[in-house]
Amino acid sequence: MFWDYIFLIRPTLLVPVWTFFLIGYARGGGEGRFFLSIFAYSLLMGGVYILNQIVDRETDRINKKLFLLSEGIIPLKHAWCEMIVLFVASLTLSFLFPVPYRIFFFISFIFGILYSAPPARFKGRPLLDLFSNAFGYGVLNFGIGYLTSGEFTWKIFLYSLPYFFAVGGVFINTTIPDIPGDREAGEITTGVWLGEKKCLFLSTIFIFISLVLSIILKDILCLIAASVSLPLFLYALLRPSRKSVLISIRIGAPILTLAVCFLYPLFFPVLLLLYLSMRIYYKKRFNYDYPTLTR
Repeated sequence: MFWDYIFLIRPTLLVPVWTFFLIGYARGGGEGRFFLSIFAYSLLMGGVYILNQIVDRETDRINKKLFLLSEGIIPLKHAWCEMIVLFVASLTLSFLFPVPYRIFFFISFIFGILYSAPPARFKGRPLLDLFSNAFGYGVLNFGIGYLTSGEFTWKIFLYSLPYFFAVGGVFINTTIPDIPGDREAGEITTGVWLGEKKCLFLSTIFIFISLVLSIILKDILCLIAASVSLPLFLYALLRPSRKSVLISIRIGAPILTLAVCFLYPLFFPVLLLLYLSMRIYYKKRFNYDYPTLTR
């Protein structure tokens, strides 16, 4: 089925890619070849997400998620072909941009490989999985957006700090529901290594740091997101349950995306269309309600 190959790139994970791209783009001045850049970076990250699923087929089967490869709906060789096409196309397009942009782009590519592929496999190494996500989205993804519309400056790393901790906080909580499956598969993630209680404490600290940095740097977008998210993370810390953890992720994280919609109003209908298409696809294809807030 054609749509299986579209959804193999995991469109829900492209939402944070677009979100941090837009934030960086706005911070950089809001000019430049926007559509070409976001298209190229989306292709790159789509390839990264396919690689992640290829390597994690067994873990996904245990955790009963991401059916397309773990259940053999899409042949493995087809997934490899799609991934290679996406990588080649995206890296080729990156050469249409200046050197600093290409450097950030290539580092994103390398991190994407190291995150999933053995022997490095940062995804299965405590703290490296956390750093890869926080740096990958909060700094590199932000930087790609910034460099689309602005010249390189070391302030990119300063401006990205609130997002580094925001992404890190959310990521820590995402490892918690998968602890049983990861442990069974022999994966030592940050969640497995720290355990649920320490994860919830650390994630709350990260969100708090993000809030403080947002105030210092006068970053209104991240300030809004961190202010709304912090009570949710505190609640998950004080009343830990699968539901409270998932709510901290699935309500806390999208707040930043919704805040970006005020900067770029056309982003909202794109998100709405994506949400509706995913609901229809998963319901018709698998009789499965996704995405939801609690599952």
